[in-house]
Amino acid sequence: MVYEKFDDVDWVTPDAKEFAYYWRSLDRDRVVPRRDSFDPVRISPLLPGIAIYEVKSRDEIIYRLAGTALVDKFGMEVTGKNFLDFWEGEGREKAANAMYECVSRPCGMFSKLMGVSMNGRVETSVAVGFPLLDKNEVCNRLVFYSSGFDYENLRVPEEDQIQSLEAEQTIFIQLDD
Repeated sequence: MVYEKFDDVDWVTPDAKEFAYYWRSLDRDRVVPRRDSFDPVRISPLLPGIAIYEVKSRDEIIYRLAGTALVDKFGMEVTGKNFLDFWEGEGREKAANAMYECVSRPCGMFSKLMGVSMNGRVETSVAVGFPLLDKNEVCNRLVFYSSGFDYENLRVPEEDQIQSLEAEQTIFIQLDD
């Protein structure tokens, strides 16, 4: 696994960088902030690309919230679904391990993703995510922001939903300076 220092990450898009620095500003007295310190109003322009996950186990990572841009890109509501169900074969295990690493180490993650639709169309995006503590101070939440969507591919999401995800690249982010 490749780990980079927070300040050395190439965030690719300005809004991904804005999200990362917002997360970093939360609960500065601790490495992982509490979920309740995450105030969506402070980053309201980014909300359509936000997803919050609950890591229940290596086999179950539930979308607790999915922004409208994510729902639009998937072509369906994903809140309440298992994130891992969008990954196939070896990719599912890698995605599970990566997400689990973020809450168990803890660390952040930056990924370049490909979404493959039911008709085989491929769309790309970037996603950056960080851990959060739940109300019981357990590190089992992840908040991600996705951006840089490939809009050149003319796909009607409601008719050609995203069926699977693949990570082209994943970088883990050290949370301590």
